[in-house]
Amino acid sequence: MIPLLAADFTIALPPLWLLGAGALVALAGIFLVWGVLRVVEPRWAAEAASSVRDGFVGPLGWLLVTMAAFAVAFTPLVPLALSQIGRSLSRMATTRAFEERLAVPPGGEVREYELELRPQEIDRLELRANAPVTVRTQQPIEGFKLDKLPELRLLPTEPWDWTRGDDTNRPNPFLGQRARLEVSNPGTEPAELVVSAKLVPEYPEAAILPWTAVVFLAIAAAYGLFRLLPRRMAAVASATTKEAIGQPVFAVAIVAGIVLLLGFIVIPYNTFGEDVKMLKDSGLTAIKVLALLVVVWTASVSVADEIEGRTALTVLSKPLRRWQFVIGKFAGLVLVALLVFLILGSVLLASTSLKVVYDAREGGKIDPVWRDCAAEMITVVPGLVLSFLETVLLAAVSLAVSTRLGMVPNLIICFAIYVLGHLVPLIVQSSVGKFAIVRFVGQLFATILPVLEHFTIEAAVVGGVPVPWSYLGWAALYAGLYSAVALLVALVLFQDRDLA
Repeated sequence: MIPLLAADFTIALPPLWLLGAGALVALAGIFLVWGVLRVVEPRWAAEAASSVRDGFVGPLGWLLVTMAAFAVAFTPLVPLALSQIGRSLSRMATTRAFEERLAVPPGGEVREYELELRPQEIDRLELRANAPVTVRTQQPIEGFKLDKLPELRLLPTEPWDWTRGDDTNRPNPFLGQRARLEVSNPGTEPAELVVSAKLVPEYPEAAILPWTAVVFLAIAAAYGLFRLLPRRMAAVASATTKEAIGQPVFAVAIVAGIVLLLGFIVIPYNTFGEDVKMLKDSGLTAIKVLALLVVVWTASVSVADEIEGRTALTVLSKPLRRWQFVIGKFAGLVLVALLVFLILGSVLLASTSLKVVYDAREGGKIDPVWRDCAAEMITVVPGLVLSFLETVLLAAVSLAVSTRLGMVPNLIICFAIYVLGHLVPLIVQSSVGKFAIVRFVGQLFATILPVLEHFTIEAAVVGGVPVPWSYLGWAALYAGLYSAVALLVALVLFQDRDLA
């Protein structure tokens, strides 16, 4: 426990502050839209206000308020990071191209020019002149000693360029908060030096704030449209979500998940300095399993028990078709899974940021900076998205099973599909070259069962390998198609089910 007490966890607070500030912006946007609706469309505003009491908006609102309160409370602890974040956010909102033309008098006199250019924001730099000129910059070497870089002799036909992270390993030609150049023109005519640069935010991790706000606003907008358009299905989904939250399994899963994720910070993994990777892997698995447990339990309670208890017959006696009932139940299961991932996912992001500091202090490493914590947090997000898609897919399967079977068979079947779905590639590979019946069984499993390995990228998340957006898109398409097939099966099984 000594490293835990000695660690300066204020280093890990800026990434968490970014999450909270994004939630605060989302809250402000939601209240602004609600205020506009009160003037323009009072009926919609009343509908939005009444949705706070349903099963989804209430917990989502409390999550946003908690995150926003965290950002407000810990603002005084991150003053330096706030200035860095503010500069990076302003750069994201302004132009990213820089060009300045410098008039260089003749005679060979060395002139110094200060550019309105921050060296830390330069991604690509180009110098070109219309006459031969000599350019010099400064660069730190050997600690704090300053030395002149080699002179750059520019010719009109030979511009000079520099790119961050290029293969030549050339250092940034500038130093400090402002770029400075020393230029001399040995000719007899005035020359013009053009400085062009492509600028990027100094701390791209600051994008956590706007992305958090966009995600929460998108969720709120999508749910608002869902409440207003398919009202009957929205009513079924709201009742399902409210029923799920009222079940003890939901509270147990949330509390157990929070305790586990926070406990992972101090658990020694004995991985020789790779504890952060183990935390991300264990955290993603824990959230996925807990969400799946809640979803399967809810599907059994809200569908199988309603059919057995004749509650479904009462619901369907109203102007509600069976397909609307099934799709509404599925939407409710998706909302329940989304709540679990939003709550526990936020805790996992916080645990990851804190673990970076704790692991560095425990292993005697160089103290990290807040952008290191933010970078580790960002790598977790694709894993959370894919785990959520996997849970949605299995929610559709669980719904189909619950139209005919009770809770215990549903739990057994869904978790068997979960295990076998992750083993499908291994099953197919093992059946190659075997007897015909073995190959047939392998192909049958590969055809019927979902290939859940598509959603397992823990190795990439742990290794910090970027996950392309295209992969997330294809995974979402696969999850959507398989969920649609499972829902069709659920509709077929439920259509002729005797509810009396």
